[in-house]
Amino acid sequence: FDSIRVGLRDGRIFPLSTFGGANVRKSIALHDVVYVNLIEGKEVKVKDAKGKETTRVESTRVELRARPSVQAATVVLENSTGRILAMVGGFSYPLSQLNRATQSRRQPGSAFKPLSYLAALSNGLQPNTLVEDSPINLPPIGSGRIYAQEKDWWSPKNYDGGYGGATTLRRALENSKNLVTAHLLEGAIAGSPGDSLDKICKLAKEAQLYANCERYYPFVLGAQAVRVVDLAAFYAAVANEGGRPVPHVIDSIERDGQTIYRAPNRLTALGSADAPAVYQLKTMLQGVLSRGTARAAAHLAPFVAGKTGTSDEENDAWFVGFSNDVTIAVWVGYDNAKGKRTLGSGQTGGKVALPIFQSIMDAAWTMQAPKTALRGPSPEARKQLLALPIDRRTGARVTNGSAKAFTEYFRLEPGGRFTETQYRFVSRYENYTLGDSGGEYERGTLPSYPDRGWRRDPEDGWRRETYDRNPPRRQPDGFLSPPLFQGFFSSRRNDVYEEREPPRPRRIDPDYFWGQRRAY
Repeated sequence: FDSIRVGLRDGRIFPLSTFGGANVRKSIALHDVVYVNLIEGKEVKVKDAKGKETTRVESTRVELRARPSVQAATVVLENSTGRILAMVGGFSYPLSQLNRATQSRRQPGSAFKPLSYLAALSNGLQPNTLVEDSPINLPPIGSGRIYAQEKDWWSPKNYDGGYGGATTLRRALENSKNLVTAHLLEGAIAGSPGDSLDKICKLAKEAQLYANCERYYPFVLGAQAVRVVDLAAFYAAVANEGGRPVPHVIDSIERDGQTIYRAPNRLTALGSADAPAVYQLKTMLQGVLSRGTARAAAHLAPFVAGKTGTSDEENDAWFVGFSNDVTIAVWVGYDNAKGKRTLGSGQTGGKVALPIFQSIMDAAWTMQAPKTALRGPSPEARKQLLALPIDRRTGARVTNGSAKAFTEYFRLEPGGRFTETQYRFVSRYENYTLGDSGGEYERGTLPSYPDRGWRRDPEDGWRRETYDRNPPRRQPDGFLSPPLFQGFFSSRRNDVYEEREPPRPRRIDPDYFWGQRRAY
């Protein structure tokens, strides 16, 4: 089977790597013209059975190559000027002259979510604000609940189909939680879901993602198509703390020594978001690579921030990210794929588009600008931000020496006042599981006991406790109290359970002769 040989255009002849050659021999006939990939021979070091290292030279060979039908597009944008440094609009220009970076509009999926979170941060929320990651049903906009049919209600789901209780804004964006994004419409951005959509639409138009923003619920999860170059410009605005550059490929045009055209070299501010909110979003996008859906590239986290995106049924895969100097947007998908073919189950932006982004980012660091850590807040933004250590999982503040300490940036109100929003939407004493439960529970599932999870202790902060479904009843106060009859009714330490329960209102039952019962 290895006797199949391929002749190249330059006259060289090499063996063809067939990998199971019987099937290959059946499909290839003499004088067929095939696409191949040339694998140049190189020296490799190998060890024999005795551990002795020797050098072996591999032979040059060719492998069969299929012309891909999947398409891709990418834009490399200079943050400070908007100059397009590189652009690819498809696999092959002779096969298709459509520039998918500037002429196509595709659904961005979760790559659009940063706009919703930026709207929430601009409304005064903090990255540690707890929001429910739980099922939600929203009635159709413009119709009363009474007249709305069940099929018209919007009931989104997370990508994995599960949900994990309350989680912080930061962790919701890092892990791309659809349900949390939907819950933001109910009071986190504006007073009603309709008003929240209006604010997000306004911000999207300021970012010049759309000329006309369609106002419907799935829009906040990236259902409205965008151009690759426009989405890159928005992420460049995040890198610039709110200053959106104007993308362009031509700097200037001269005729007879006179400049007749010069590209606008200006940054347009996002009017609905200020620098402190944008910087908070920037740090949250950095966490996407550190711990979130793009953690496969965690080694880039100190230098890059960005977001993955995957449209419904894996039709589109995205990754858009930025360094201090450039923003890179990558899209992969099929032309006219709806209802015909997709990238495949599980082929998300983190698996398909992120590797492409990494290779382009490495080239940008080599040829355009050196690799440097992402900059901190500007002096103007720093005046309105306060850095505090928190427990990243729960959002609760901790001491600097704590092993769980994570530096979070909190927005200050005018006059330097700090407003805590951690429990604005979730009860401080409610028994719930925070986000994905880590090692004890599988990600996206509820705990096995409804009363097991994180509880807020007013003195000790958050702690994980495990209680029985039917906890032992506390012995009544009086002559049966411990230590005389301790353990008479139960062998358990009932007082330990009682001390860690959330506070309950004290009740006096006049028909109960022992008087006051705290746990009645």
